[in-house]
Amino acid sequence: MRYKKAYPNAGAKYFSPLFPEGALHENEQNQNVMTDIKMDKLTKAYLDHGMISEEMTFFEKFVEGIDADEVEDYLVRIRKFSDEYIVNHFRFEEEEIFPLILKYGNEKEKKMVQMLKNDHVKILQKLDDFLKKVTSYGTHPSEEEIEEIMHSSRELLEMVLLHARKEDAHLFPNL
Repeated sequence: MRYKKAYPNAGAKYFSPLFPEGALHENEQNQNVMTDIKMDKLTKAYLDHGMISEEMTFFEKFVEGIDADEVEDYLVRIRKFSDEYIVNHFRFEEEEIFPLILKYGNEKEKKMVQMLKNDHVKILQKLDDFLKKVTSYGTHPSEEEIEEIMHSSRELLEMVLLHARKEDAHLFPNL
């Protein structure tokens, strides 16, 4: 569904249904192109952030009181979360959203995309290191290893949440 069909009352100016009504795109020259973007792509990216935040809440609560017997279940869930949400979400952004911004966005938006792509690399590396480390501990880690899992989990959670906040605060409002 194209933007104009989905939001017929928006008029000729572009506004994002993801943010307050009237949020105009800064670059007049690119409005026609930007209004032709499939809004379901932008909506998907935004909604993914909501789902990721909900799942992150589970991990935040979990790492506060992880138990040696729960590590295996935690690892299964975090692998699933990593594959289904983080990796797929980053791939979607890099294949669908970022190319449009790099082609039609202003300089500020383009710089933000480069920064966010760098974040993707750092987060995926941290996630990979984390999963390798936790796997190396086996199914019944020591107390020290549990502390390391909790510490690494917190760092990873903070990176992902900070990244999502950057996109929500500095990139999506400009679209």
